[in-house]
Amino acid sequence: MLLCDLATLDFAENQKEALEKELGRLAAQDERVPLLVQLPGVGLLGTMNILAAIGDIKRFATAKKLVGYAGLYPRYHQSGQRYTSGKLVSMGRRDLRWAMVEAAVHAVRHHPHWKRVYRGLEPRTGRNKALVAIARKLLIAVWHVLAKGEADRFAIPEKVAATLYSHAYRVGVKNLPNGMSAREYTRYCMDRMGIGRNLTRIHWGGKTITFPPSSLPPK
Repeated sequence: MLLCDLATLDFAENQKEALEKELGRLAAQDERVPLLVQLPGVGLLGTMNILAAIGDIKRFATAKKLVGYAGLYPRYHQSGQRYTSGKLVSMGRRDLRWAMVEAAVHAVRHHPHWKRVYRGLEPRTGRNKALVAIARKLLIAVWHVLAKGEADRFAIPEKVAATLYSHAYRVGVKNLPNGMSAREYTRYCMDRMGIGRNLTRIHWGGKTITFPPSSLPPK
């Protein structure tokens, strides 16, 4: 029985490794992936979940329609002249809501802007509603970066560069398009998003990583 369990575990591990390799290969060739990975808390798995749920961003004419599709709008109750928000609407993509709430949890811990937003919301709304509000705002950011192919307006170039450089190794440098190195891929993605034209190096894992010059025109 023990040998059977060990064989099952080995098979599962091999399947997991094969799936991760295939996921990395697909992610490395999809130009939408870096646009989402730049957002705080949206890692590779979260990105693939979001893309699977959304499909073509052109399906959603506005960010509001995407938020409605996810079911991240709360119900509102009216009593006289007073409105109060209740639970989230029950319809919508649960997997997309989950991915955005997970991103919100990370964002309020590690990103200066979202920390400030959370600190302003939490005393008035409570932890859960504050996180949902931030998840909703992050989903609006998802729409903008996918629809416009640009950097998030609250992006910090150094953080985005570090994230993209790590992402290049996560998906496998050999899978990067056009034989690019991790440094070249990071610069390519940054230039494509119009961010970090003056950023030449970052500190990453105890090392200093130097990037090729930006192709963006100087400001």
